Amino acid sequence: MKDVYAVLLGGKIREDNLMEDHHLVFVVASNEKEARRLGKLKWPEAESIHVDGTQRIKQVDGYLINLEKGNSIEDLSNTDNNYSI
Repeated sequence: MKDVYAVLLGGKIREDNLMEDHHLVFVVASNEKEARRLGKLKWPEAESIHVDGTQRIKQVDGYLINLEKGNSIEDLSNTDNNYSI
């Protein structure tokens, strides 16, 4: 069974930055190991990418999360590297 995972990524996207940047991405995965691997794929621009943390999400504010497979195979989520410039 697959679940939604939040994956917090760390990495460098600008060479002149002294500190690393972070992105929070969401993936659907069968386990945490797979979630970590899939999360890294959602931030291809980053160098030295690593996972700072993961969290399986089953419920938010009293609402259960239920997954239903859609018709599209395209990943409609993306990351925006300009958010912190």
